[in-house]
Amino acid sequence: MNILREGSAYAAWLSVYGSEEQQKPAAEFVEYILQRAEEAGIPDAEYRVKQFVLELIDILARAGERYRRDALKAVSTVEKALRATAFAGLSATALYSVYSGLYSEAVVSSVASAVALAEVGRFREAVEYVQKAAKALYEAVKDVFEHVKMTVQRLVELFVEAVARVLAWVDEHKAYLFLMAAVAAGAIALSVALNLWGLMELEKLAYAASLTPFVPAGVKEHPREEVFNILRSAPDPYEEFKKIAREANAGRVKLAEPWESLRVLILPKPSEERRLMVGKAYRELDERMKKALFYATLALEEAFGVYRSAFREVVEELREAVEKREVGEGPFKRVVYMLDVGRLTQLAEEEGKAFEKALKILRVRLNEYAVKHSLRDLLDVKEDAARRLTEAKQPELPKFNDVSFGVRAYAALIAYREYALGRRGAYGIAA
Repeated sequence: MNILREGSAYAAWLSVYGSEEQQKPAAEFVEYILQRAEEAGIPDAEYRVKQFVLELIDILARAGERYRRDALKAVSTVEKALRATAFAGLSATALYSVYSGLYSEAVVSSVASAVALAEVGRFREAVEYVQKAAKALYEAVKDVFEHVKMTVQRLVELFVEAVARVLAWVDEHKAYLFLMAAVAAGAIALSVALNLWGLMELEKLAYAASLTPFVPAGVKEHPREEVFNILRSAPDPYEEFKKIAREANAGRVKLAEPWESLRVLILPKPSEERRLMVGKAYRELDERMKKALFYATLALEEAFGVYRSAFREVVEELREAVEKREVGEGPFKRVVYMLDVGRLTQLAEEEGKAFEKALKILRVRLNEYAVKHSLRDLLDVKEDAARRLTEAKQPELPKFNDVSFGVRAYAALIAYREYALGRRGAYGIAA
């Protein structure tokens, strides 16, 4: 069976992504694998080899479509940068020539290859494909670029930035390694790479600061923070929440998230309960588990509030640590960001301390509620399990179905921080 899987996988890859010279040997290799499979006595060898190859080709084709979409995003980024500088004084004919070259198969396919290679850690080769894309564009409309004094090197910088941005929204670490590979290959200067990296981090932090974790913020009648304050000051928060939920069910008040979702799980309307009963997880949610879910959410909301407030302050100060300057003239004119490294380091330390404070508050509250309401088994926090849950890939999430609400809350806070900083794991997105 290993012969089937390894050989077929390699042949399928070559058949879809190999060069013209590689595709012929790939077809021959399939025949070789078929022969080996028959010699090994595998039943229906020919049928199984072909089906496996077809399945792999289908998977690779879907991946290719995604890489192409990412490539078009990157090319669009380059287009916007050119439009703001070099395109300003071009005639309609020249503009059409540049656009045709920019979205040509040679450029788009090279950028798609760069994204695909970077995702699997082959950064040096990814940089080579970025350079190939820039050179293909330059050669296609060389007379236009010479007229506006746009060099191949500047195009390489634009393509490197565009691909790095695409990578950063999925995995910022890979984006950083890609930029460093571009420096090592001499594609861009170290100062340019650090400038790009600082700019992307600033933009992501500014975007993240505007987010409410996982859910939209409040509504007119009962905003998120107002409900939290009511519950925290109540003698019996759980009973107070059920009272508010009954008001919501009667249509007299509206609840913001996460309280609206919590209402549906703890005190659903009859129509909502009928839909929920289809799922096994809800059928197993007894009153004690509902109470544990409520107190885990209450503790998490308090921790979220502490971290979110501190994080926004850090982002505001971050803007002051980055100085925006315009350098160059004519088509070479561009914006650069000068970073105060010392201040950035200090802000990173402040963010880290704020996060540790939020984690501590979460642990203390979960323990307090566990003891006070006899929910220790349901609110117990095992930090190693929470971190494994945060790092889990999408197919691995069902393995954590039996962890406590305390573990889930702890993992949610870690995942929110990762999400806010641009490192988006499967649990952070799902939560």
